[in-house]
Amino acid sequence: MKLLIDRMRPFVPSQKLKGKKWVVVSPSAEGPKSCRLLVEMLRQSCDYLGMKFAGKILVKVYEKGEVQKNQKVLKEAYDLGTAV
Repeated sequence: MKLLIDRMRPFVPSQKLKGKKWVVVSPSAEGPKSCRLLVEMLRQSCDYLGMKFAGKILVKVYEKGEVQKNQKVLKEAYDLGTAV
């Protein structure tokens, strides 16, 4: 997270990211509840940069490729992508 913040800091004075939309996509074995703090930290950082939160896809998975079998999550991701 620190690396992300360090990389984004130069964009504060230039405002090049202002108005841009962002999305969080996080597969996790622990599930969506474990990503709550990550999403909040990203939301605060992007708010500071003037960016707009477009949505999140937080899914509980254990193995590589498991998301491809979850049609509900794939549709949610597709719908979010077309809305942005």
